[in-house]
Amino acid sequence: MNTFAKSLLSILVVEDHPFSREAFVSMLKRTGFENVKAAEDGESAVAILNTDPIDLVITDINMPNQNGIELIKKIRTSQTKSSQYTSIIAVTTLSDAATISACMTLEVDAFLVKPISVKEAQQKILLAISEPKELYQQHLYADISTEISLSPKNLQPETKQPRIKEVSCHFFIPATLSELKSEMTILDDIELSNGSCLLKAGTLINQKLLRRLYELSEVVQFGHIRVRVDQKDTVT
Repeated sequence: MNTFAKSLLSILVVEDHPFSREAFVSMLKRTGFENVKAAEDGESAVAILNTDPIDLVITDINMPNQNGIELIKKIRTSQTKSSQYTSIIAVTTLSDAATISACMTLEVDAFLVKPISVKEAQQKILLAISEPKELYQQHLYADISTEISLSPKNLQPETKQPRIKEVSCHFFIPATLSELKSEMTILDDIELSNGSCLLKAGTLINQKLLRRLYELSEVVQFGHIRVRVDQKDTVT
């Protein structure tokens, strides 16, 4: 399928606020997306995913009954009849560090930041459905907490985890985000601007994580992050 054949793309919008849900669906249809379904929470979304073919899920996170993280986790761990590789866009305000971190680990295909504009929505839909159908972190999915807390304590820095000891191989401190490459291992936590952990030390960087980091660049604190490059990757 053409990656941006609007009339052929099946989209599921998951949003608990009726006005926001109807407005977003209406906006998508006005811009040429003809096959758009809607659900009021994760439970309703799962019911649709179990009966209808869906190419892209655009989900809010903070919802009753079953929140967005629970829904994303169910899709990624094959607890629905939809493919675990289904494209997913997480709708967020970028204010909840734990939620953003969970979405990163569950390998969402794009972040859509509220308030949502037509241009931004179309750009992120194109980005999401263009992502290669690959998952790199399936071994981490089971450990993802689906609890959501929007209280102020969630915005405080997390307790620092012990830094990984330096290893006897090539490592350096990248000056900019652009110097991070796939197959590098970060040796220090990558944090959000409020000090909360986004990616833990020891994470192996892949292309999907890199693209999400670029999307979140305005709220990512990047500096003095040690990176390990395995010797096999430095041989010319």
